[in-house]
Formats: sequence, structure tokens, C-alpha cells
Amino acid sequence: MDVKKSNLLAVSVCLALAVYYTLPFLLKITYWGVRDWDLFSAVQAAPVGSVLFYGQFPFWNPYMAGGNILFHHPEIGVLTPFFLLHLIFGVVIGFKLQVLICYFLGFWGSVKLASRLGMSMWAAFLTAVAYFGSVHFALHFAEGHMPFTHFCFLPWFVYFVLQSVEDKTGILRAGVVLALMILGNGAAIPLLYTATFAFLFCGLYAVEQRRGVYLVNLLAAAAVGVLLSAVKFLPMVIYLRQSPWYGNAGESIPLSALGVIFFGLKHALYDTHFPEQVYHWHEYAAYISPVLVLLAAAALVLRFKRYWIYLVLAAFFLLLGLGNFGALSPWALLSQLPGFSSARCTGRAFQFVILGLAFLGGFGFDLLWQKGTEKKTRYWRGVAIVAGTVVVGTNLFFAWPIMSSAFKHKPEPVHRSLVFSHVVDEKPQAYRNYLANRGSLIAPKLSAYRRSRALVDSNDVAVPEFILNGQAEVVRRDYTPNVIEYEIIGREAGRMVIGMGYDVGWRSEDGRQLSEYEGLISFAFQQGRQKIVLRYRTPYFYPGLLVTVLALAGIVWRWRRT
Repeated sequence: MDVKKSNLLAVSVCLALAVYYTLPFLLKITYWGVRDWDLFSAVQAAPVGSVLFYGQFPFWNPYMAGGNILFHHPEIGVLTPFFLLHLIFGVVIGFKLQVLICYFLGFWGSVKLASRLGMSMWAAFLTAVAYFGSVHFALHFAEGHMPFTHFCFLPWFVYFVLQSVEDKTGILRAGVVLALMILGNGAAIPLLYTATFAFLFCGLYAVEQRRGVYLVNLLAAAAVGVLLSAVKFLPMVIYLRQSPWYGNAGESIPLSALGVIFFGLKHALYDTHFPEQVYHWHEYAAYISPVLVLLAAAALVLRFKRYWIYLVLAAFFLLLGLGNFGALSPWALLSQLPGFSSARCTGRAFQFVILGLAFLGGFGFDLLWQKGTEKKTRYWRGVAIVAGTVVVGTNLFFAWPIMSSAFKHKPEPVHRSLVFSHVVDEKPQAYRNYLANRGSLIAPKLSAYRRSRALVDSNDVAVPEFILNGQAEVVRRDYTPNVIEYEIIGREAGRMVIGMGYDVGWRSEDGRQLSEYEGLISFAFQQGRQKIVLRYRTPYFYPGLLVTVLALAGIVWRWRRT
């Protein structure tokens, strides 16, 4: 098969797989999702509304927990191609299309990477479905974990780094892929684990190939990615250092749970399978077909010296996923470093156990295909076909009911108020509140989010402002995402607190000093009628933008010279 036909086949199969996995989403394309779909729909709708309703660049999110950062939040994407889907179709449909596209990219990238490592086309498909078509990803997508869609860039990043040894433009391609992850929803968990996996994989691969250039090119690609995404990466890192979110360094998973995690046959969002299970099942499930394990074992028995690095990868991430089982456990050591110090849910590392065994399983498939004399070849090829069919068929079988469980709620008609206000709900309903132009004071705590802050009276009703001292009459107030306007008449000079979270990015147009009062914005007022306009801009946005522009200019200059 020539290269063009081979590429067309790969794209067609990967697209068909992506449609199959996402079809339960697409069949209910307007339905609202369960669990974290509510949260991520609300936080992604905030930048969409900033642009479409107010014509403002999405710097600030007034709709979550009394007001919080938006543009530089690690799990919110603005300067990403996926944002166009949300602008055009809205977040409910846009996210479902994002899952479709990311499934396609994840399958295709996994096939490209597996082929680069020496697998046949069919073995590469087996690897792709075993990894990106796993229960692990299906459960996270059904849960509404949109940041996990950006793991689709991981195989592409590693693929381009490996390719860069023959073609230096691979460094640029890998950098662009990493920048897309950072600028999108993937600047937290996907970025953290991609960096960890890529460094370990390229280090082991450099040892196996006896060529240190793989690590050098990896670091160069990472630098390109960070520079290209500096407009978000710089303010994000500075903010997270100033307002750290602490993870769970002491978390662990018992050895007794590994059987049900890797080989259990029941997988649903609400399952509980072992007594020590702290989080919901999507944070642990990493089903691996026993047949895939047998294929992996065949690869190690027949070619251990060639494929040992994939066993090391699987073993390392298995130990990492077990959490803190001692002072020298990988989780305990890494939790002392930036990134992992904010991480929790150690079972997220298990996806790389799947990936390591998926690589070995693909190699095992090829070895069985090639094994034996001419007479025995048919037998071993039959074994390979049956084994591959079982592995792929099992993942396809498990995925459908999981993905079908995500959307239970028909869209509700919601009246959008012209006046913004915070509300205290009996249960989280962040997306519905956003549609009504209300801010949710009961909201899950995400990384980089501060605790909920607002002015609430004894009846649990949020009030817009409070006079700390002095006397004033509020003539007019107007809240939009980045701008808050007050017109007041000061009877006696004093200080006012308004019901919006404070951040160093807030400034007053007339230069009056703003300060933080119990997490909220506070400012002084004078006697007489006065207009007070507060504006928010992400700190370090423009320095980051300058770095990104210079990086783009440098790349264009370099490209034109070659």
C-alpha cells in the first residue's frame, strides 16, 4: 500500500472510531450533561458571553464563586481553535464537537506514533483503540472533564519530537502542539502528565537508541511551546504561584484495588468498587483486556531487549498511580515539585499504564503475525487477528453505555435577567445560573479558584454592596464581565465594599485605590455625586502577549530563511 492510500486509510478509520465513540453525545446534541458537565459548561460559557453579549475580551469570570480569574485559568480555553466552536454553536454543542475532534486527533496521533515506533498499520490501530479508546477516557468524557480532551495532543507531541531527529521542523510542530494544549483546556492535568510522560519516554528512548538528541529536542520543543503560549502561560504561572492550590500529597490506592481497577468488568460514573475509594469511579478506572496483557507478554518474551522501555513506563506510572505508599514513592517525591504539589486523584496516572501495555500489545500483535515458518504463519496470524479483535471489540463494547450515560437533561428554557446578581442555591446549577445572568456562590472548587466570596444577608440573599463607614446613596450600578460601574451620592465620606471578588487585576479609572476586604473589592468614596468605574485586566497579559508575538516573529523569520 502506498503512502497516500495508507494515510487515507488511517484517517478514515480514526474518523469512524471517533464518530462511534461520540455518537451517544451527538444523538443528544442539545441535552445538558450530568456531573461536571454543568461546571465546565458554565466556566466555558463565561468567555463566550463576554465576547458575544458585551464585546469584551474574556479576562474575568463574575459567574463563579463570587468572581474569579478567567483567561489565565489553566482549564479554560480562549485563544484556541475550539473556542470558535463555542462561539458558533454554544458550549453545549461546542463541547460535544470538541470531544469528537479530540477523539479523532487522539486516535490518529496514536496511530502515527505507533507507526513511527515500528508497528504495522493494524498493530498501530490496535494500540490507538487500546489507549485512547479505553474506559479511562470514556469515563472522563462522560463525567464532563473537558480538560482531558487535550490528551489528544500527547501522542502528536511525542511523535513530532521523535521525527525532529531527521527533520528539525519537528521541533516547531511539537511546540505548536504543546502550545495548543496550554492555550486550550489542557494547561493543568494534561500538561503536567504530558510533560512527565514525554520526559520519561524520551529519556528511555534516548538510552535505548543511544542518542541523547531525543532529550535535547524534547526540551527545545517544550521551550517553543511555552514561548508560543506565553500570553496565557506567563500570567497563569505567576497567578498560581501567588495563589497556590494544594493537592493531596498523602493520597494512596491499596494494592487490593488494582484487580477491579484494571480488570473489573463494571464501569459506570457512579460506581464504588473498593472501601478506600475517595473519588468517583472515573478517577480510577483503567480497564485493560487480559488479551492485551498476553500480547504484551509475548512482545517481552520474544524481544525483551528491544521493548523493555515500555515495561518500565507502565511500571513507573503504576507506582505513581498507587500514590503515597512511602517516603520514596514516586507520588510522594513528585508532590514536592511545582505542578504535582497541586495535583490529586493519583489514579489519573493509570492511563499511562494502559499506554505502555498498548505499545507492547501492538508489538506483540506484529510478532505473532510474523512468527513461525510459512506453514505456521497462518496459525499465528489467526491468533493475532482474534487477539486484536477481542481487545478492540471489548473497548468498543464498554464505551457505548458509558458515553450514553452522560446526557440525561433536556435543555430548559431560562429567562436571562438584564441585571447581574449573585445567588445562593440549594444545589450546584452553575450553567443554568449563567444563562439567567446570575453568579453561582455554591460552586465546586477548581485549581486556581479562590473560595466563594460575596455579601450575603441573614436570609442567604446576596446583596450588591455594603457601606463600611460613612453614608452614601447608590444611584446606579452596572455589572458586566470586565467592567463595574457605580454612580453614587456621598452624604458623608467613607468606604464601600461591593459583592465582587477582589483580584490584583482590578483598577479604578479615576486612579482611586482599591483594596481587599474579606476577599471582596473595597474602595473609598467622597462627598457629592461621583461615578466610579472599575476595570479588570489579566495581570501580565501584555508582557505575555509580547513574548508570544516575538516568538511567532522569530519562527516566521527562521522559516523564511530555510
